[in-house]
Amino acid sequence: MGENKIYKIWVVEDDPVFKTSLEDLVELEEQFELVNSVSSIESALKGFTSKPSPDVILEDIELPGMSGIEAIPFYKKQFPEAAVIMLTIFDDDDRVFEAIKAGADGYLLKRSSGDEIIKAIKDVIKGGAPISPAIAKKMMSMLSGGNPSLKESPLTKREHTILKFLVEGYTIDMISAELHISPFTVDTHTKNIYRKLHVHNRSSVVAKAIREGLV
Repeated sequence: MGENKIYKIWVVEDDPVFKTSLEDLVELEEQFELVNSVSSIESALKGFTSKPSPDVILEDIELPGMSGIEAIPFYKKQFPEAAVIMLTIFDDDDRVFEAIKAGADGYLLKRSSGDEIIKAIKDVIKGGAPISPAIAKKMMSMLSGGNPSLKESPLTKREHTILKFLVEGYTIDMISAELHISPFTVDTHTKNIYRKLHVHNRSSVVAKAIREGLV
């Protein structure tokens, strides 16, 4: 995160109490600016032309009308650089996979603390993919069985290790610390993973890794 940059945040949440809590959290952070807060996807879509472009969108998965998951492709087309963090009371696997495949950059349970939500926003800005521990545990449990019908992976052993960290939501710096290698080396491996898997960003590589059982 740039020390002097102000990051623009959108909130899309229909629960008035939780919506107010999110607004308060964002407004308390000096580097965040709440530029749009609405209670439906339809209202959010109207903001495409009337509101400042977001750096991060905090969004409920269950909304009246269009669902949060259905909205992700619209956000990604209009704001390619924006990160989308889904917020939900659910931790079932289908929703996780649907959201990630649609391009979500993070997935948090609504029972997450305010500090956890703020940390998730900061992590996703730095290139991480924040996921609540309960959800990550279920995801990795499902992935651990693998899929014997899949073709052989083009990745090296080191790239597989880094891919697993990417799926778990680690940032480049976190992976660097875990593996005791430089951030530049991690970044190089990550770019090689993108190239070999024919993807261009974090959410796409996570979706492909899950879909094809690569971790």
